Amino acid sequence: MAVRERLAELALELPAPMHIPGQRFELVHVSGDRATIAGHLPLAPDGSIAGPLGKVGADVTADEAYQSARLVALAMLASLEAAGIDLDRVVWRKVFGMVNAAPGFNALPGVINGFSDVLLEVFGERGRHSRSAIGVAELPFGASVAVEAEIMLMPAEAAVDVAAPVSPPATRETPAPAVRSADDPGLRAQDYAGTQALSIPAQAIVRSIDSLSYLFWISIAGTVVAIFLAALANLEGPATGSVQFGEYLIPSGVLPVACLVFAMFVLWLTANRLRMLDDALADDDLTSGMARDIFRLDPPVLNVFDAGSLKPFALLSGTSVLLWIWSLFLGSALGLIFSATVAQGAALSVDMFAEFLAYAAFALVIMFYGVRQVVPALRRILERLYGERLRIGIVRIVVAAAVVVAGVFATNPDLAQIFMPDDWRRVGPTRANAIDGETLLLENGEVVVVVGIDALRPGQTCLDARGEEYACGRQATQYLQSLVQDRSVHCLVAYPNLGLCVPLGEAERPPAGQRGYFVEHSLAARMVSSGYALAEGDGQVLLHDLQNEAQRKRVGAWQGAFEPPSRWAAGQR
Repeated sequence: MAVRERLAELALELPAPMHIPGQRFELVHVSGDRATIAGHLPLAPDGSIAGPLGKVGADVTADEAYQSARLVALAMLASLEAAGIDLDRVVWRKVFGMVNAAPGFNALPGVINGFSDVLLEVFGERGRHSRSAIGVAELPFGASVAVEAEIMLMPAEAAVDVAAPVSPPATRETPAPAVRSADDPGLRAQDYAGTQALSIPAQAIVRSIDSLSYLFWISIAGTVVAIFLAALANLEGPATGSVQFGEYLIPSGVLPVACLVFAMFVLWLTANRLRMLDDALADDDLTSGMARDIFRLDPPVLNVFDAGSLKPFALLSGTSVLLWIWSLFLGSALGLIFSATVAQGAALSVDMFAEFLAYAAFALVIMFYGVRQVVPALRRILERLYGERLRIGIVRIVVAAAVVVAGVFATNPDLAQIFMPDDWRRVGPTRANAIDGETLLLENGEVVVVVGIDALRPGQTCLDARGEEYACGRQATQYLQSLVQDRSVHCLVAYPNLGLCVPLGEAERPPAGQRGYFVEHSLAARMVSSGYALAEGDGQVLLHDLQNEAQRKRVGAWQGAFEPPSRWAAGQR
């Protein structure tokens, strides 16, 4: 029996083909033996939109929406005939139903059953199909139901009569409102028997979008944390070599490693999820219109896959904003690496600067890896959705570079002054007084902190050889005062107030080079030799032997037990 005869037998009449004013797309697009059918609405016999209109579950009942879905099926058959397709050659493959659902209405499969029932009644075995049913916020013209589909065309000589109608996979029941019984744990009392969930490719798209949303949130949070850690390391790291979290002291060198490992993991996982999304979009069972609807209904955070991202000058599109976030993360990561490895104003930190370059090179390698993995996948996805290739553009690249630089300077605001050629200046000879074991007040009112040492703090106490407590911090201040009390001081001062200082007699000349300020008669060397200070930074290399000698002789604080000054000071906050 031909399809037309079957329609007459069922007393089903096809309406006039759907026509939308200003229509710029094909209702039926044929490619070889396959055809995709654009979204159709329920039509009256004259081709106008059939009512009732409005939201299902509020303005329209579930049973009325079911009947509208049957009208959508007849409207789609009319469009197929208008496109010159022989209905006897049609084999249905995929159906995507959309319901204009009111908030809280979730009996969506029961509504789209109206469309499926018509196909099964009219086409029999050739009407079997896979299907998705989703709720949407709005539909064109206020229609309650819209459906798009995909079919396969059999060769003309292979066309067969429609067999006996195939019963729906389960007896249809009128969708019932949500009911909660006393023993109901909260599930809806709606029978979904015979309905199908999202297809596997559609499920893969939804899951990939959800995963990418989480990853983008993680990227935003990671950027904020990186900026915070870089600022914290900039404040504490150069002076103490560690950053305090509560009662714990974390070595500054650990922070860049953690930051780079985090970046590597997030970029790898993002590229992985983008490839999964790309593979799902490449599935033949998924129409481009269905994919665009999924992205429109459930966009990821930042809406990276919006069509606006294709414009090279769209600086506030989702793709651009994600690029700015990653650029800011790279800048703050480089700032964190600098704060954690290069002492503020320490021009002698050659070894530490080499460490900074190694970390920075690793960071750039990670970002290059991310670009190579993420951008091609993103381009393929946007090209599949919109048929247009993503162009990053020179404007975006320039802005990204500016954001990287801004991130570095935001976390290290004094960076420009650190590298100024006139950063190191000679001060003195001048008179000075000790403020504490490592800080001098010069005659001209300038305050200089002796670099390379971590002296015992004022108020700090230690245990002597007998286990008795004494004011070791006060002794450190007194010892530094004794070194400068009767002699002039000559300092090499760096930004902002770090200095290498030596006490000079009347006939003595200041050292010729920077390394000379770390010789045995410098203030830093004498404080370490006396046991009132520990070597830190470059001092750990240049004053290491003097510190070992002081410990061996049990002088100063080494005579008993004491807490490292920076840790003691951190505990006093």
